[in-house]
Amino acid sequence: MSSSNIKCPVCHSCHVPVHSSGANNEVQAATCVHCGHFFKFRAVGPYKSTISFTVNGQSYTVGPEYSPGSALNGFLRDQRISVGTKHMCYQGGCGTCLVEAKLFEPISEQRLSYAVNSCLVPLYSCDGWDIRTVDYIGNLRKGLHPIQKQIASYNGSQCGYCTPGQVMNMFALTEYYGTGLTKKQVEDSFDGVICRCTGYRPILDAFKDMAIPHNRPTSCQTAIDDIEDLRSRKCPKTNSTCSGTCKKTNMFDGQQLTHLVFADSQWFKPTSEKDVTSIIENNKGKKIMFLLGNTAKGVYGDLGPDNYDVVMLTYIFIGVYGDLGPDNYDVVMDLTGFREMYSISFDTDIIFGAGLTFTHLVDILTRVSQEQAYFGECADLLKRVANLPVRNRGTWAGNLCMIHKHNDFPSDVFVLMHVLKARIWTGFMGDSIDIKDFLNTDITGKLILAFDFTDLDEDTTEVIKFYKISQRNQNDHAYVTGGFRMKFDKTDRFLVTEPPVIVYTGLGAHFHSATKTETYLNGKNLSDANVLKTAISMLSSEIIVDSSPVLSSVKYRHDLAVALFYKFVLHVAGDQAGMKYRTGSTQLYLDRPISSGQQSYDTNKLEWPVTEPLQKLEANAQACGEAEYVDDIPSQPGQLEAAFVLSTVGNATLTSIDATEALKLPGVVKVITAKDIPGVNNWNFSDQYPEEVLAGDKILYCGQPVAIVLAEDYGTALGAVYAVKVTYSDIQPPILTIDDAIKSQSFFPKPCEDKNVGEADTAIANSPMKINGTISMGTQYHFHMETQSSVCIPTEDGLKVYTGTQWIDLSQYAIANVTGLKKNSISIEVRRLGGAYGAKITRNSWIAAACGLSAYLVNRPVKLRLTLGDNMKMMGKRFPYKAQYQIGFTEAGQLNGIKLQYYGDCGCNPGDAAFSIMELWADNAYMCPNWSISCTAVKTNLPSNTAARSPGSLPAIFIMESMMEHVAKTINKDPLDIRMMNMFTDTQVDPLTQMMLTNCELKPQIALLQANAEYNDRKQKVVTFNQNNRWKKKGISLVPLKFGIDWTGVHYGCQVCIYWNDGTVAISHGGIEVGQGINTKVAQVCAYELGISMEMIKVLPTNSLVSANSITTGGSITSENCCAGVIECCKTLIARMKPVKDKMSDPTWVKLVNKCYDEGIDLNARFWTNPVQKTPFQYYSYGATIAEVDFDVLTGEHQLTRVDLLFDCGESTNPALDVGQVEGAFVMGLGYWLTEQCRYDPDTGALLTNSTWEYKPPSSKDIPVDFRVNFVKKNPNPRGVLGAKACGEPPMCMSCSALFALKRAIESARHDAGVENFFPLHGPATVEACQQLCLNDPSQYVLI
Repeated sequence: MSSSNIKCPVCHSCHVPVHSSGANNEVQAATCVHCGHFFKFRAVGPYKSTISFTVNGQSYTVGPEYSPGSALNGFLRDQRISVGTKHMCYQGGCGTCLVEAKLFEPISEQRLSYAVNSCLVPLYSCDGWDIRTVDYIGNLRKGLHPIQKQIASYNGSQCGYCTPGQVMNMFALTEYYGTGLTKKQVEDSFDGVICRCTGYRPILDAFKDMAIPHNRPTSCQTAIDDIEDLRSRKCPKTNSTCSGTCKKTNMFDGQQLTHLVFADSQWFKPTSEKDVTSIIENNKGKKIMFLLGNTAKGVYGDLGPDNYDVVMLTYIFIGVYGDLGPDNYDVVMDLTGFREMYSISFDTDIIFGAGLTFTHLVDILTRVSQEQAYFGECADLLKRVANLPVRNRGTWAGNLCMIHKHNDFPSDVFVLMHVLKARIWTGFMGDSIDIKDFLNTDITGKLILAFDFTDLDEDTTEVIKFYKISQRNQNDHAYVTGGFRMKFDKTDRFLVTEPPVIVYTGLGAHFHSATKTETYLNGKNLSDANVLKTAISMLSSEIIVDSSPVLSSVKYRHDLAVALFYKFVLHVAGDQAGMKYRTGSTQLYLDRPISSGQQSYDTNKLEWPVTEPLQKLEANAQACGEAEYVDDIPSQPGQLEAAFVLSTVGNATLTSIDATEALKLPGVVKVITAKDIPGVNNWNFSDQYPEEVLAGDKILYCGQPVAIVLAEDYGTALGAVYAVKVTYSDIQPPILTIDDAIKSQSFFPKPCEDKNVGEADTAIANSPMKINGTISMGTQYHFHMETQSSVCIPTEDGLKVYTGTQWIDLSQYAIANVTGLKKNSISIEVRRLGGAYGAKITRNSWIAAACGLSAYLVNRPVKLRLTLGDNMKMMGKRFPYKAQYQIGFTEAGQLNGIKLQYYGDCGCNPGDAAFSIMELWADNAYMCPNWSISCTAVKTNLPSNTAARSPGSLPAIFIMESMMEHVAKTINKDPLDIRMMNMFTDTQVDPLTQMMLTNCELKPQIALLQANAEYNDRKQKVVTFNQNNRWKKKGISLVPLKFGIDWTGVHYGCQVCIYWNDGTVAISHGGIEVGQGINTKVAQVCAYELGISMEMIKVLPTNSLVSANSITTGGSITSENCCAGVIECCKTLIARMKPVKDKMSDPTWVKLVNKCYDEGIDLNARFWTNPVQKTPFQYYSYGATIAEVDFDVLTGEHQLTRVDLLFDCGESTNPALDVGQVEGAFVMGLGYWLTEQCRYDPDTGALLTNSTWEYKPPSSKDIPVDFRVNFVKKNPNPRGVLGAKACGEPPMCMSCSALFALKRAIESARHDAGVENFFPLHGPATVEACQQLCLNDPSQYVLI
């Protein structure tokens, strides 16, 4: 104890202890007089029992009143210190939670700026920190920071939920590098903040334009430059090479031991070796956590501080594994105040302390790489560990501990250590473990202090190389990481002179080192073809690969491990390898240039602000974190938090739910089951296919909600979920795929009528050429950064609801149906959504219904927000599809007839299926006179799938393009020739819609695109390159688009109000702002119609009064139809005001408004937008895309080098916003076709890719290196609103061009392998799928 008061660890009541004559360190006991808790304490010497830190200049002192696993993010948000700091994944994988912190930098002994994930930072590790947040560096009242202005003005914010993270990442970079920040450093540093909306291009452009083109000295250069002298500087005390530890130590001098006692654990922050050893000695037998960075908690949940008795903090690499958090230990030890953890020495052996983060190591190794190239190789590997904010906190020691605890963890550090032949120091007595023995050594209670290795000679003939192959280019764990080290004879560069190192992670828990191959190669000459052949064969036979449903296939990882060894051999051979094979040694990721973008569009200044490229209205608020989302709304008095109990099996009968133990937990108020529902247990409109709020008796999929826990706080609600005992009976194997459903004949009733045009069977039978085939595509998680959420507040009238829905009317109905209330008793308001993409059209009404039910039953405010894991497990995703087709065509490739069978995976409910309209998109841009289309709704044990950006159109267009590819391959023609031959022309009638195509200029537009993009020249260069290279290929593809826009069923309420006195205008409309810029566009239209400035207009949140009975926001149609409604409102107002204006002499707007008010003119106008559409589509949009890729045949990796996209946007209302929509949709499509894949447990049906650790939407280096977007000019749309066309969904369908470019590259690889037959390239075309399709034969792994 450090004072005369002792605090009870349970209720926190303070006590004055009775005098004791016991010596220090004697264990004493007491009983709390307030709650009766019996606890022990120890009287010790001086120490701190609180931690202190500053946030935004304000000092905070915290004792043990929070859980040891409490995160900084929760503290900032719960205390409303920074609501602008968002949260989503709690895994360090999304970046929405970033803040800037001044952290210790060991070389300079200074505190420098780093971006850190506040969701992973334990609150109690912040002792001594100085933290700044997005809402502090700039705000709407005092003015924005230049970084905030930059991202806003570049339209780098759409939904805005990730924007605070983007801003703080850049802020920390500028604080760290000062005026020396380069464009490359910016681009390399945005791997840790996911953006689903923008496609990253405007964000990167905004921040790169604040940087300098090339390196120059930075503000922290003096501090970091000291590293370059460490190798030569001598210590005057020891005459040894400087270790960097004798500098000023004032940051550590005088620090006290910190000791916090919690109900079930203790937290220590020692400052000396004596403290550390004493804590370890006094806590033998307890679970001790040496906590460093807490960045692995997102993967292994048992590694959190709450699961240990004692915690000692050192910056561990924890966000990957939830079992590694402080909540899981008895003792947590914070070692950040212990200087020895940061040792750096370049003496005979190189030593790096365990407290060094990945960022520290990368900085050090990069700078000394000027002397030894292998240091740079090590740095390049470490740069690809996780992402920058995680690397800023995570340490090599923590990463190594993870593979020790979980041997199958794909640790890049483990590979690095093996290649460096490192020794791991444990304890203070000189004990060390050879890395080869590390996994088999018990390190319980041992503190990792450092690792050391012997430096290579300056004239070394040793070669070190690392390869990391992953699903996504960055921020991703490896499929396989390979490390290689070989020493060669000085005269014969191929003669191996000692046993090499061949090491892998990612293959599983049972194989890391290829010891047999290492032994064989000792003394062998790699240039000998037989030696290489034998080594490859031996390696192939000794590799052991573990199987797991969440991992890539055993075969792929086996093949990849062998290919990486061959890749290393090619690297060693260099220019001695055959010319055709040399590029096989290259690494696409390392060769990636700085990305760039170009945009071209029309604007008409005579119509401004309409057609003006304006910044989005909400951009400034989003950039400074002041834009409010549902979870940001202040808690109401008495508010409860809700969490779902989800089923753990996927096909069973629900037998019982026992909430007894959950209700015993402090803070748990109620557990709700289906039996408690006073209304109807159906939140959807459909009576034919009802959807239950909570499972009644049948479990349809794993992750289905069976109960709701209500508690006083969010953490308690989430924890209590696991105390609810659910039992099941009649558990059956789940049906998880379309193929399994077809085998089981698991179908819903026929979803729509067949589409028959002409005589498809006859046309096919009479055609000289006939083919049949199958193509399929998977699901896609929407990855909206704001998870599903709702807040419901009981009022005297019923319920006030704030919810994240795209469809207010359905949410209102859902709550009414479940609670038994009338719709007019439920008032709903939606200001904005943090991303949606269709996920919140119907699915959020489920959340609103559950939240409304909860609030109604307990008569208290309730907030329900899903964790990312629950959001992914519980909610449906994009419909997977499989198509079987038959095609008849001429010998030249002219289409005669097509017969199509669509299979769509609806999940457990077909309510959101889009089969009927999918049939209308089936032909894309091609004329075929005879069609037969049939649709089958497949039933699986998965969540009910739902709309996702471009539902129906995306699969239909891809299927058509795949069929055109098959036709072209069959007659050995260029796919583009077949496409052009069959392409629609102006005034032709589309057989599927019977609509005459007007202004269909696809052929001339494609010709223009080809010329401007130099397509023919680039295509020939691709052919030449592929002929000259075996293991690296290029591909180029051009794909057209015809996209129908459907206004069927549109109705939106709009209201425009003019206020007397100042003449300002307020608008409310039936659409929802989801990042598309609808509010900006309606304001532009209003300003244009009324003849006033944009500054006079505000767009208010959408609500259930003004927008009563409005349909959903979606289908790319809402903005234009709400604009149409505002135009009509303005016309009404202008007509009312005209008689008054005619009596005035050139009045100002304000004078006119006030005069109208004086004369009793109604200055409010409402309009119900309900257009009559007499054709299947209101109009068509057109476009074409050229995509070019580089492709690594050995690994399956690719790089999208250039995209030229031409899109018909009509006369864009706001081209700056519409370009953003095009780019964002295209990049989301890249994720769907290339990187995003869901995997399920075959036994339970559980979603295994339910985190940022396993599910991979595109990151900032997955976008095209060169991204050029051009709008068709001088092309107004006569059937649209003010000449514009929709742009939110059509470009998504253009993204398949990248997949077909990859297919061209794979075809070249298969040609070299001697295989010429047609193959379908299904989506997603992952790295694994692409490599396996190349049919690589290790017998072809040669040097010459």
